[in-house]
Amino acid sequence: MDGKGMWATRIKYGLKYWRLAIHLIFKTKHFGVNNLWWAAQPSAIGWHWYQILFGILTIVPIVRNYQSLKVRSCLGWLPEAECLALGFKPKVQP
Repeated sequence: MDGKGMWATRIKYGLKYWRLAIHLIFKTKHFGVNNLWWAAQPSAIGWHWYQILFGILTIVPIVRNYQSLKVRSCLGWLPEAECLALGFKPKVQP
């Protein structure tokens, strides 16, 4: 797949799963699997607002969370064909 096709696929997935991406990158409490702000059971891995703000200001935690999102997507959260289409699965070295 060429670079343009990969970016088009990533944009398509981003639009479809934007809530989950926000949850995994910014570690929100209520934007994950349930996708509800008013849910009684918040995410156990969710950060408080000040932790999210610190992550945005220092950038490094947000970059690590994005890298974690890429790894998690290929651990069974997405079908392997979709993971490959997004360009997240590393090429296997012989």
